[in-house]
Amino acid sequence: MYIKKQAPYCTWPKPDLSLPQASRSIQEATETYKERMEIQNLHPRELHREVERSRLLNEINHQVRSTLDLDEVLQSACLLLGETFNCSRVSILVNESEAGDWLITRGEYKTDDYTSQLGSRVPLADNPHLHQLMSQAEPLAVTRFLEFPGLGEETLQLVQGLGIKSMLAIATSYQGKVNGIIGLHQCDREREWSQWEQDLLEGVASQLAIAINQAQLYSATRAAAQRESLLRLITNQIRSTLDLNTVLKTAVRGVRELLNSDRVVIYRFLENWAGEIVVEDLRVPWPPILGGIVADNCFKTDHAELYKQGRVRAIDDIHKAGLNTCHAEFLDKLQVKANLIVPIAMPDHLWGLLIAHECHSTRHWTQGEIELLEQLGHQMAIAISQAELYQKVQDSAAQYQAQAEQLTATIQELKATQQQLIQSEKLSSLGQLVAGVAHEINNANNFVHANLFYVQEYVEALKKAVDIYELAASEIPPEIEELNEEVDLDYIRSDSPNLIGSMQQGSDRIRKIVQNLRNFSRLDEAGAKPVNLSEGLESSLSMLQHRFSPELKIHKHYHAKARVECHPAQINQVFFNLIDNALDAIASNPDTEGELTLSICEPYPNWVSISIKDNGPGISPEIQDQIFNPFFTTKPVGKGTGLGLSLCYQIIVKGHNGKIRCISEGQGTEFIVELPIKMGEEK
Repeated sequence: MYIKKQAPYCTWPKPDLSLPQASRSIQEATETYKERMEIQNLHPRELHREVERSRLLNEINHQVRSTLDLDEVLQSACLLLGETFNCSRVSILVNESEAGDWLITRGEYKTDDYTSQLGSRVPLADNPHLHQLMSQAEPLAVTRFLEFPGLGEETLQLVQGLGIKSMLAIATSYQGKVNGIIGLHQCDREREWSQWEQDLLEGVASQLAIAINQAQLYSATRAAAQRESLLRLITNQIRSTLDLNTVLKTAVRGVRELLNSDRVVIYRFLENWAGEIVVEDLRVPWPPILGGIVADNCFKTDHAELYKQGRVRAIDDIHKAGLNTCHAEFLDKLQVKANLIVPIAMPDHLWGLLIAHECHSTRHWTQGEIELLEQLGHQMAIAISQAELYQKVQDSAAQYQAQAEQLTATIQELKATQQQLIQSEKLSSLGQLVAGVAHEINNANNFVHANLFYVQEYVEALKKAVDIYELAASEIPPEIEELNEEVDLDYIRSDSPNLIGSMQQGSDRIRKIVQNLRNFSRLDEAGAKPVNLSEGLESSLSMLQHRFSPELKIHKHYHAKARVECHPAQINQVFFNLIDNALDAIASNPDTEGELTLSICEPYPNWVSISIKDNGPGISPEIQDQIFNPFFTTKPVGKGTGLGLSLCYQIIVKGHNGKIRCISEGQGTEFIVELPIKMGEEK
């Protein structure tokens, strides 16, 4: 007990005893002199211990003064104690539970490969060793720790897992309240703890009790500041953005970090009290549960009413909270051991829940933590209300915008349809006119064509008669000689067959033109019927023959044999428009010898492809997506209506369930029309 009597006073500032300055100086000098004299009279071994004790206390005192970070102080103290006592492990447990039912290991030093205790929670239940420590001021030295009387099964498992054989421990107490435990563990052997070691640990405990108290005060102040900061952050988020997802993510991340919990989620109710996790923030290694539809079949309607009225539920241990088996098993599936639940309630309904999960162990939720989560639940309700209102406004605006765009598109379509009807009516009128003219020409030509045969016979008969009269007559009458001089009867006799042959060719040409006109108009074939598409191409070419330049080269590749079911007059209009555009493109490039290529093939079963290709200047990629739009044209004003290709698109795609596309890369343009052999088939 001599060393204990010589222990120095705590180096923390002491209250002013109001002694005169001179008296204090004399007293300090006297005490210093006495201490020096007493130290000089110590045995060398005792002197070494005294120096070691002073060094250890000074180091710990320095750590306490240099930082308010409890973990730094405790880690340094554990290291110093471990080196001084040469033990297997030093653990410092801190009382952070308001109910005082467990301690958490906040500092640790260990040698070799011994199991770490850092971060683990040590319950006070069935642990008489801790109860005895917390009920006495002096250290408790145990040589055979496993034989300590009354240790429960859970505590024995913990001790065996840590490999503790001997322990020297003491409770740290501040103002009569225990705030921690210092434990020195010997794991490689049983150890007798000396009185000097016990006295030294007692001196350290008085220093650490102050450090733990100051750090806890600082931590509580900082936690309050962090709570205020988090609330301000979320409030600012609500004011600065109406993006609900951003607000909710900010909330769960901040709550989990502030509460140091394993998982924080926002649970939204669906129909029949099923729900989904809409936002989650978690700590590894706990698995995510975000996105899954979670049906809590144990959730009752009366529970919802309680939460709607503001119920907050803090469950420290789901197996000891009186929950029914169904609900406890549901939480077990989520690997939850403790949780804190606050409502997110709207004025007229319960939107969801803000929940903090503790998965690795049970947990006592403090009043500050409960109040924080409750305030955040109110903020979430405000954020969701504002976001939903904003979304309704956005949806209404989008709906009105869509209606306006639909109305504009409808007006544009009506205008295009009107123009196409006018164009179609013009083409129909033109077709009727062409058919009528062709009919009249054909009637007259038929009269001429039918009589040319007889004319040729009559002329031959007359020629034969003249030859006979010429041979029979002894002399030519003067009137005949005079007529011969005027009209050259010999030339008429020799040229008349050529004249009649030319008339025959002209009549045949008229008949062919009339047939092409009738093939193009096809007014007698308004319904769909199988046709040979090459005939339509040829009739369209003949209609545009007057536009052919002498240098134009036309290449034809007709390889398809199948007849296509279609509306012939409409398909001919498409061919006419595409060939007409191709001739325009060729004419706009006079420096190049014009070439027009017409192809028909069968690229797929039951489909026919028609290609009309020119070697004009081509179509720029920027406008290729617009060429089938109504009223779009690149021709000068008065030269084009912008309805030709639009009409082609309507006839092929909507009228015949086909396809039309444009290929133009650099020079030249190719339009490809694809038609099903039977209308209504799809590729």
